[in-house]
Amino acid sequence: MNEKKVVVENTLTPYIDFLKDSGYDVYTLYKNENINNIKSPDYKAIIVSGLDVLSTTDASYDNPPVPILEAKGRTPEEIYNLLESRYK
Repeated sequence: MNEKKVVVENTLTPYIDFLKDSGYDVYTLYKNENINNIKSPDYKAIIVSGLDVLSTTDASYDNPPVPILEAKGRTPEEIYNLLESRYK
């Protein structure tokens, strides 16, 4: 089983491509419409363009049960390094 599973907002194509190329199993998030389906702690993190995206829906910080990373101001490599170092 691949332990490297992440959720990435669908608009973040460079991040999706970089993480896939780095061995991650990427689940795409469409404007948070499916964020409430993410109930599994199997994912290492959710990567969104900005935390303001989360306020546009009924997403809460209790659900999903994984860390949320903001891509704004970070390169795909920086996100990857965060995932590798912080969420082993």
